[in-house]
Amino acid sequence: MARPRKNGRLRMDTDLRIPVTSEQKQLIQEATSEEPEGMAAWARGVLLQAAREVLARRQSSSRQESDVSDNVVNL
Repeated sequence: MARPRKNGRLRMDTDLRIPVTSEQKQLIQEATSEEPEGMAAWARGVLLQAAREVLARRQSSSRQESDVSDNVVNL
């Protein structure tokens, strides 16, 4: 019997290929050796969290720059 289809939101339909050195790959494999979901799920979580943090910092920085320019105009 076939496995039931995943919810459309959870279905991964695009690959992200990242070149790494043999040493880097070995390091990642060692770090993820006990991860129940495997290397891809671990990397996905790490990359998505980092992306969210970068975007939040950018958004915060943009707001601060906007606030500064608003204050300069109001002087």
